[in-house]
Amino acid sequence: MTVALHRMDYREQATEYVAPSVGLSHVSLELGHLYMEDLQAREGESRLADYFVSVYPWVKAIESMGRWGTTSPRISTCFLIDDYFSRLDEPGVIIKKVVDAAAKSGLSIDYIARESSCAEFGDTRLAQLVFDQIVPEPLRGANGGRPTVKDCGWLSNGRRSPNTAAAPAMAAEPWQSPEQTAANRHSVFMDVEIRDDELWSCSFLASVWQLLRLGLLRPEDKQLTKPVRVDGDYPSDWSDLPPVIKLTKTANSFCAYRSFSILPTRFMEIEMAARTVLHQVRVDPLIMEDLEARAGSESIELPPTILDRIDYAFINDWTPASGR
Repeated sequence: MTVALHRMDYREQATEYVAPSVGLSHVSLELGHLYMEDLQAREGESRLADYFVSVYPWVKAIESMGRWGTTSPRISTCFLIDDYFSRLDEPGVIIKKVVDAAAKSGLSIDYIARESSCAEFGDTRLAQLVFDQIVPEPLRGANGGRPTVKDCGWLSNGRRSPNTAAAPAMAAEPWQSPEQTAANRHSVFMDVEIRDDELWSCSFLASVWQLLRLGLLRPEDKQLTKPVRVDGDYPSDWSDLPPVIKLTKTANSFCAYRSFSILPTRFMEIEMAARTVLHQVRVDPLIMEDLEARAGSESIELPPTILDRIDYAFINDWTPASGR
């Protein structure tokens, strides 16, 4: 009697997943991220022109960095507009104001993004996706007395001071200072609000924005990583715009191996908070492998950690309309 043996093939579903591909420039160069009052101030156009005058030398310095690996530098420029926390004039008015002001200073903006798309766009909820990828640093001596980031909406880079308010009046418990997990001699402790009952924080959306630019978020809606041009007039409502708009004919991709942001100094605290978040976000390892392999094929040495792929220039010679 002959018995037929059927070979059973077992494999984990995760091994069948392939990270979606995205185009990659060498550097995603952010020319600014301004608030509504900056864009709508009475002297808005002249103020924006002054701002881009301050940005111009940094752009030229980055463009002169030379070759990347085996190719000439691919640098794409972008600008983030706050349509999440503020009510703005119609898109056509604001975008023209920004693009014209940049052009007067000799700068070209390849991509404009809406900050609200870092929260959600259509069925894609980027902020929630990143929130679910947060893996808080393990704390020495933690006893579970403090709610988790999922419960309280706050994330720190170390151990908070214990709450002694509820201790008995005559208790001998001494006050304890907060402590940074990876302190270098002295702690720089940060406690970052991720969200409240209604909105994601600006700091958290800044971390989502960095991940998106670095090609580390690859949602099903490819408009978020492959911007599209808008034919004809812009719609009157910001929510009717694509999440990221392509303004020029550049062949350089929106996403990049590295990011460089040129920002007013008032954004320094926000970016410090964003880095606290990014340090504790677990990125899809297949996406990390894809980036490393592609960088290697271009003879590019890519830093292994996310934070080392992000650079900044903070400029302080431009005063915001609000006086902040």
